[in-house]
Amino acid sequence: MWCNWTVIFIGLFIFRYLRLIVHIFSFWYLYKPTPVPEDPTLHPSDCTVIIPTVDPENSDFKECIYSCLENQPGAIIIVTVGRKLTALTKRIIAPIQARYPNTTISIRTTKHANKRLQVAHGVQYVETAITILLDDHVFWPSARFLPTVLAPFENPQVGIVGTNKRVRRTEIGFTSRSFWNMLGAIYLERHNFEIRATNAIDGGVFVVSGRTSAHRTKIIKSFAFLTGFTNERFFFNQFGPLNADDDNYITRWNVSHGYKVKIQYCPDALIETTLGTYPTFLSQCLRWVRTTWRSNSCSLFTDRTVWYRQPWCVYAVYLTSFVNFALFYDAALAYALCKSPLGSDRSLILLAIWIFCTKMVKLTPYFLREPQDLIMLPGYFLFAYFHSLIKLYAGLTFWVTAWGSRNLEDVSQDDAPSTGNVSYIKKTKTNPVTDSIKSKYPRVEVQIPPRLSARFAGQYGTAPA
Repeated sequence: MWCNWTVIFIGLFIFRYLRLIVHIFSFWYLYKPTPVPEDPTLHPSDCTVIIPTVDPENSDFKECIYSCLENQPGAIIIVTVGRKLTALTKRIIAPIQARYPNTTISIRTTKHANKRLQVAHGVQYVETAITILLDDHVFWPSARFLPTVLAPFENPQVGIVGTNKRVRRTEIGFTSRSFWNMLGAIYLERHNFEIRATNAIDGGVFVVSGRTSAHRTKIIKSFAFLTGFTNERFFFNQFGPLNADDDNYITRWNVSHGYKVKIQYCPDALIETTLGTYPTFLSQCLRWVRTTWRSNSCSLFTDRTVWYRQPWCVYAVYLTSFVNFALFYDAALAYALCKSPLGSDRSLILLAIWIFCTKMVKLTPYFLREPQDLIMLPGYFLFAYFHSLIKLYAGLTFWVTAWGSRNLEDVSQDDAPSTGNVSYIKKTKTNPVTDSIKSKYPRVEVQIPPRLSARFAGQYGTAPA
């Protein structure tokens, strides 16, 4: 029995920390960003930026637009909801457009506050080779952002490019708001570590964040992609269609259709964003973790492409996500050690030191930038263990798809039909694309923008060999 506990402890220890050791090596020694070529075939003018928004009056929105325009994309398409927000957005954008005449800014309208529908509506107007999806509270600090994220597309097998992310420290001092702001910053700092490390090993990532992502237009404009994107369901087709999880769907689509994923982790590819404080941040955490349960299950058991294309990520990302509950895992390690012949006060202290040091690995870059926040480090560890309970609750309520940080139903009421059906799209004339799908799948609510021509049918966007 004693030997069995030793085996259990060693097994738990290796399963958790093998990936960390490999990721440390990969993060520092294997990863290399794609350099910007001296004579690129793609330029910022070859990009169209799509920005879905339901809150154009937010101060972040204007800064988002300005930072985007400093990179001189070919066009910006802002997709908002209803007559009132459309009129408001046009008033806000008019003086900005006058200052940047070289970039065409257009405002498009949907009836419902649904990010997937807004993106699908906007993409039909894209005429450039590359499409950038940009959230309305995200900023590009570098004027060389677009050339940097375009560099990987020189490889025709790359279909999607992600970036490194940073949360702005908008609150300072030893206050509750500052603490929640710090938690959000650390949350994304940990993501940066993971996506850089795994992308360098087998090209995989758990997701290319939708805050800012670059795409080959032919992929996300294809008929097959848009059909699935606007009608994704989960758990044996019992729930959906989904509004959230849009970035996970796009990432999975690229992987399953043979395209490579590239993360550009360098100063010029950095994006900055704002995150909510309490209680909004908790709602965001809950939504993110529910997404993880749904998307990782889909990758492993429904799609299954990752098993042969990203074998390391199967272990280090997908399978690990189902057991990575710090509160329970750390307790299991300590208990197994105590029950084994290796157990002693000294070994428990060494294990505690080891756990502390390994938890600091992903946080070190953040605290080197923000050393004043070290005073709140104990609070972070308490939240990290509390997050295990959030994760457990999210797993038990995985079918809930509410956005959490925004009340989108209230926004959709402007110009929405009286039925309140969020999947309703008013059709003014027959659309051969949607009618063809409806004839085969009468229970699926088809939400392809009407301007999307039938000539896209069958374009699955398979990566070139």
